[in-house]
Amino acid sequence: MEPLDFAKSKTSYRKLYAFQKAEAIYDLTYHFLQRNISRHDRTHDQMLQAARSGKQNIVEGRSDAGSSAEMEIKLYGVARGSLHELLNDYLDFMRTRGIPKWTIDHPRTKKLRETSIKHNDTSYYMKFSARLNNEELCNLIITLIYQTISMISKLIELVKEDFLRKGGIKEQMYKARLNYRNSNTNQK
Repeated sequence: MEPLDFAKSKTSYRKLYAFQKAEAIYDLTYHFLQRNISRHDRTHDQMLQAARSGKQNIVEGRSDAGSSAEMEIKLYGVARGSLHELLNDYLDFMRTRGIPKWTIDHPRTKKLRETSIKHNDTSYYMKFSARLNNEELCNLIITLIYQTISMISKLIELVKEDFLRKGGIKEQMYKARLNYRNSNTNQK
């Protein structure tokens, strides 16, 4: 019997759609802040750090995935929390400036949602983001945030299911050691 394959790296974080969307959110937020909020305003740094945290915690969670499901889930949870914080900042910006948040019935919502479902890559959004007014840009970013939060929640559920099927790293290591012992004992 072959030893169990434990502590194996998962696919690259760059292949995760949640990471790709989080990267687009970061880039769009960076440019949004450059044109709308002074660098001296505390909100500027908070929004940029929330966007960065949403992206970076996906990176770190995926990087730690091979050795700790607990850490992977925790870091994905931090990413999701950061994106919720960023979402609230955008909603505050819109509310305080009288910028409408598009409802499900808004004529542009369906197209926006379809487009943002199809495209994950930051370069797609950066091509046209400078031409968007604040209403369009904010609604695009909050749509991406909602989608990314949903994707992160699904990632967390997948990690939980994987943990239930395979167990944690210590459990996998113990099983691998037993399998190794048993296969070497039978060969003598």
